[in-house]
Amino acid sequence: MGGKQADRAAKKKAAKEEDAAAEPTMQESSFQELFKVLFLGSAIMAVAPKIQAVMTDDSKAKAPAQKAEEKEQAEGEVSEEKEKPTEESLEYADSIFAFLKKRLGLESWHNCLGLASPSSAEESMASWMELKSLELDWGPRPKRNQSPGLDRIKVNLFNNMPQYLHILLALMALRAFFFRSFFACLPWLLGYQFLSLWVPLDDTPIPQLPQLKEPIEKCPLKFRVVASVGIHALVWFFFCVRVSLVHVVL
Repeated sequence: MGGKQADRAAKKKAAKEEDAAAEPTMQESSFQELFKVLFLGSAIMAVAPKIQAVMTDDSKAKAPAQKAEEKEQAEGEVSEEKEKPTEESLEYADSIFAFLKKRLGLESWHNCLGLASPSSAEESMASWMELKSLELDWGPRPKRNQSPGLDRIKVNLFNNMPQYLHILLALMALRAFFFRSFFACLPWLLGYQFLSLWVPLDDTPIPQLPQLKEPIEKCPLKFRVVASVGIHALVWFFFCVRVSLVHVVL
C-alpha cells in the first residue's frame, strides 16, 4: 500500500510541477508601468520637445551635409562590421520628418501609434507574426480557489499590449466610421497621417499626383513637419476620446 500511495503522490507532484511550468508568469512590471514606458518612449514624445526649436530657428530646416571624407569613412566602417543601432538626431526638420516616416509611415502601418516598443517596422511585423502564431489551447485547467484563466489573459495582454492597442485603434476607427459618421475624425486622421508622410519633402516627382510638385516646393519644411506631428497628436487624442466614451457607455 505504501508503494502505491507513494506513486500516486509522486504523480500528483509531477502533474503540479508540469502545470506550474506550463502556466505563464507575470513579469515584475505592472500594467501602469508598461503603459508609461510605451507612451513616454513613443514617437510623439520624442519629437514634441524639438518642435519649438525647429519652428523658431530657420537654420534648423535641413541637417548640414556630411563631408565626402567622413561619408566614405562611415561607409567603410559599416562594411567592416555590422551596423549598430544609434540614437537618431532630431535637431533638424528633415531628420524629424525622416524619423516620423520611419516610425509612422506606410512601411510601419502596423505600428501607426508610434509606441516605444516595437521601435522599428521589422520588429513590429515580427511581433504581429508572433501573435498570429500563438496556438489556441482553451486555457489552463481550472483549480479550486484560483483563476489560472484570468492570469493567462493578463500575461497575454502584458506581452502583446502594443498589438492589442492597435487592434483597439482599428475597431474604434471602424466604429466611428460606420456607426457614428462617415466624416468622423479618427479614421480620416489616420489617412491624413499616412498621406502627410507619404508625400516627400523635396521635389521628387509623384507619378500618381503630378500636380503636387509646385506646392511641395513652396511649402517650408518646418510647416510640413509640424503638420505631420499635429495630425499624429490628433490621432492619439481622438483615439483616447473614443476609448473613454466606450468605457463610459459600458
